[in-house]
Amino acid sequence: MVKESRTNNVIKNTSITIICHIIFLISSFICRTIFSKKLGTEYLGIGGLFSNILTILSFAELGLGSSLVYRLYKPFAEEDYNKINLYLKLYKKIYNIIIFVILLLGVSIIPFLKYLVDAPNVKESLILLYLLYLVQTATTYLFVYKKTLLTANQKDYIVTLFNETSNVIMNILQCFILIFFKNFILYLLIMIICGIVNNVACSIYVDKKYKFLNNKIEGKLRKKEIDGLKQDTKGLVMTKVASTAFSGTDNIFISSVIGIKYVGILSNYTLLLTTINTMMNKIFSSITASIGNLAVSNQSNNKTENVLFKMFFVNTTLYTYICLGLIFLIREFVTNIWLNKDYYLSSSIIFLAIFELYLRSIHYPLYTTRNALGLFSQKRKIFVFAAILNIVLDFLLVKPLGITGLILATIICRSITYFTDIYIVYKYGLEKSSNNYYKMIAKWFLFASICYFICYLILRKIVLTNILIFVIKILVITAIYGILFFIFFRKAEDMKYFRGIFKNKIFRKKEKV
Repeated sequence: MVKESRTNNVIKNTSITIICHIIFLISSFICRTIFSKKLGTEYLGIGGLFSNILTILSFAELGLGSSLVYRLYKPFAEEDYNKINLYLKLYKKIYNIIIFVILLLGVSIIPFLKYLVDAPNVKESLILLYLLYLVQTATTYLFVYKKTLLTANQKDYIVTLFNETSNVIMNILQCFILIFFKNFILYLLIMIICGIVNNVACSIYVDKKYKFLNNKIEGKLRKKEIDGLKQDTKGLVMTKVASTAFSGTDNIFISSVIGIKYVGILSNYTLLLTTINTMMNKIFSSITASIGNLAVSNQSNNKTENVLFKMFFVNTTLYTYICLGLIFLIREFVTNIWLNKDYYLSSSIIFLAIFELYLRSIHYPLYTTRNALGLFSQKRKIFVFAAILNIVLDFLLVKPLGITGLILATIICRSITYFTDIYIVYKYGLEKSSNNYYKMIAKWFLFASICYFICYLILRKIVLTNILIFVIKILVITAIYGILFFIFFRKAEDMKYFRGIFKNKIFRKKEKV
């Protein structure tokens, strides 16, 4: 019964996440198209730069979300509602402090903005625009502690419904503002208001769904439980440092050394990559609670590893195909179909950016498993080293290599954290050798490399560019990928497993008919 419930939750969380995010992707794409045509690259650059700065400020959150959700798995499994209320009381205090710290740190950066950005074609006050971005970042933490209940209870799809509905409405309103008023300040105000309404609405839903939140709280958390949360947080701080260094500094270096215009040019490519990445990240976030439930149910390490392998198979199957297509098609799409030649990027930048996305993507199943198992504090100094190394390499490589150097720095340092996570999960979580995992990675890299070189040899002969040729290229890539995938994985155990699930679904539908 538990197994069936867990599987159903995974399917529901994943399917709803995909559907909602595709809808959001379409609305976001339309909104970005209008934004690019109405306001231009410098406004795009401003948005990218301020978002990067505030990503660094969100370091104040310390990655607590993962730890808080993990601490709720066991109380939910045991239906210990008083313990859940005790944790939520603590979480509320923590997040209120986080909002205050983000606002305080954000305001302290204002005197340094003039050294980070030069945007002569932006007519609005840069300080005002920055403050609006700051408020938007801080308000994302309003009532967010209640969302952890849904995630820990394997109902993350509900959070997704609230988030994506809010985002779609926001994009529609922003399109209206851009078309009829061309006003960046109103554009940002809509972003703030929709974010607040989303969190408040989700909070009201949680209050109605979980009636035990109105129960009188008895006692307090034990010292052991608080110490455990502190220990998790110490580990997560290090991980957060690395994550912030990887994703929160590139645009700052580009703006201050190369120019704000190039932040805007790069942002349209990174928008497409980030959107895909976010959708997959949401899918695996929705699975995390189910793995955590599996762990607290005292299931074997072999079973947990089996789930990890299945997640890796699905994740890497999708990402290899997506990244393969992006390498060959993203620049053509941006410059010839979506926007224009002003947004041209070199092949080396595109290849490295997508390779970094691929490296990040194959990390997700492992990272998700690590969080679900509560492995937050092991080898945390390595993550700090990777973060410092990333900033040092950014500084050393940005002038001689430009954007290429920044991406190379991220790839090097992200590789360090990836292999560290492999060691942590297998050493402290699964307590077994990681040889099978490394063999799996090697096979996928060999497969991806062969797909790339065959696609390259064929597609370089197609020199014409139009929508029809673009579609033909998609079909060619799909055919090559499909044939090679069948050759490589037709006998794989994970392939047999998912083929069996697919057949069962088909037969059940026929029986019902």
